[in-house]
Amino acid sequence: MKQSLSVPSEAIDIYNNALNFSNMGKYDVALNEYKRAISIYPQFLEAYNNIGEIYSKMGDFSNAITTYEEALTISRNDRVLLNIGVEYYNQQKYDKALVYFKDSISINPGFLESHFYAAMAFFNKEDYNSAVTHFQKVINFDQRHLKANYLLSYIYYEWKQYRNAATCLERIMDIADDKQFVNRYYGFCMYHLGNYDKAVDYLQVALKENPAYSRFKNYLSSLTYENKIKEVGDVKEKIKEMEAKVMHKDSKPSLKEYSRLSMLYIFNGEYKKAEDLLTSYKLQ
Repeated sequence: MKQSLSVPSEAIDIYNNALNFSNMGKYDVALNEYKRAISIYPQFLEAYNNIGEIYSKMGDFSNAITTYEEALTISRNDRVLLNIGVEYYNQQKYDKALVYFKDSISINPGFLESHFYAAMAFFNKEDYNSAVTHFQKVINFDQRHLKANYLLSYIYYEWKQYRNAATCLERIMDIADDKQFVNRYYGFCMYHLGNYDKAVDYLQVALKENPAYSRFKNYLSSLTYENKIKEVGDVKEKIKEMEAKVMHKDSKPSLKEYSRLSMLYIFNGEYKKAEDLLTSYKLQ
């Protein structure tokens, strides 16, 4: 946060000491130092904001809010408004949080963090249209923002906008910290987009830590068109037959039976069913 203008040098020195103590985790000492700085310069907005952040780190919601509100009497600062919103967000009071996030954005339309938290609040409220609007703002500022791309891909996938979901994942594929998530969802997107070879490749990568599942995917990818025809026969009849085996409550289907039914679904264009079967097998 940019420091207020015309702050006495003595107050600035004390503020910097407080900042050092805070960075060392010596919060009690830092609080006292910030308060000393404020006693010298009562309009020291940044000191109030940092006191609020310390209270937040200490889990003292009430004092954090009170301190931030004192800061707002000095100036309606975008960072302070964001911080109050985050306090309410952490309490799962999303509507209250959004009041502050929106106010912060109205002051600074390019404030990436406020857009991100607004998106998260809308996401938690299941207002996905509004969440997408703010996640897209984040992406406009930072195309490789990990969390924004993760959650955007999830929303687009749920909306069956598989190309958009895949685009989000492509942005972060090389920097993702959850490779399994990226490869799994990208693989499923490729299924729905009709690129089955690529789907198999990415699903294999996503599930490489599960040898049985990898063998399952290897089996699917090894089937040539002719072998599929031989294996499938009357598609609908075979699906009914295999569903009776796999879905029966007392059955314990084998890997081969799972793989066979999944490929039947894929061959018949029922990609969602194939995906659900893959997921259920993994969960077992």
